[in-house]
Amino acid sequence: MKCHGCSAITALTAQNSVGVHDVHIPPISFLQSQLSCLSQDLNPVRGIKIGMVGSQELAIAIGDFLSSLKEDSKDKQPFVVVDPVMISTSGHSLINDEAKKALMEHVFPHAHVLTPNTFEAEALLGRTLNTPQEVEQGAKDILKMGVKAVLIKGGHSLLETSSTTPTTTPISSDVNATIGYAQDYFLSSIPTNEEPRLCDASAGVWIRTARYDSVHTHGTGCTLSSAIASALALGHQQRSLLESGSSGTGATLAIREVDACCLAKAYVTAGIGQGRQVRGI
Repeated sequence: MKCHGCSAITALTAQNSVGVHDVHIPPISFLQSQLSCLSQDLNPVRGIKIGMVGSQELAIAIGDFLSSLKEDSKDKQPFVVVDPVMISTSGHSLINDEAKKALMEHVFPHAHVLTPNTFEAEALLGRTLNTPQEVEQGAKDILKMGVKAVLIKGGHSLLETSSTTPTTTPISSDVNATIGYAQDYFLSSIPTNEEPRLCDASAGVWIRTARYDSVHTHGTGCTLSSAIASALALGHQQRSLLESGSSGTGATLAIREVDACCLAKAYVTAGIGQGRQVRGI
């Protein structure tokens, strides 16, 4: 997407194309050192993607960094996309309750877009989401946690659960209609002074693509949130150029949160459609 990305490691994982097998949390001082180095070198920061935050201390440190960045950036604040990686593809918890609570308290208030998958949304809400209507209500309740917008990802169908216990609940017509599609639900509380749009994020938007019958989807959620941050950064850059009198032109000028989610979903879906399992030698 023609963005220059840099990383600050919040968790080291032992993983392959199938899933995560082990996690190591680096010292807080090392994360702070990474963030300090990047801040001194690469400014202005236009977009930030936050992935797995494996401890309470890390969440607090990240929140402190975002607060300082907000103060320094003033009216040119970077967009922050938070992917609350909490549950593995197989349904196992990756962080403890203390870390989850700290993430919600110290990081969520800085998030322009939160991108939980269905299992993670359920963990945040403390209840299951079994129908499209429950997903929509869940998004409204997640906004109350302090994030500005939420994209509940539909990579897992509403028929899948994080539990290993099979369900015997009858399939409703609404749920049955979603089979065969990867449906994400976007909802925003961000006020806008722009003209009314067909895609009204404040009223909620379902973003639908075909579901690919593939097991090679590990990492697509991380890619999606990174692509959202990249798209938002592009829009941020173009608007800054225009405000400074330079030639900021093109469609990227209009990129907002819902647009970035649509672009990112198209980008990731194209990758899944062409994806193949890489075999070792």
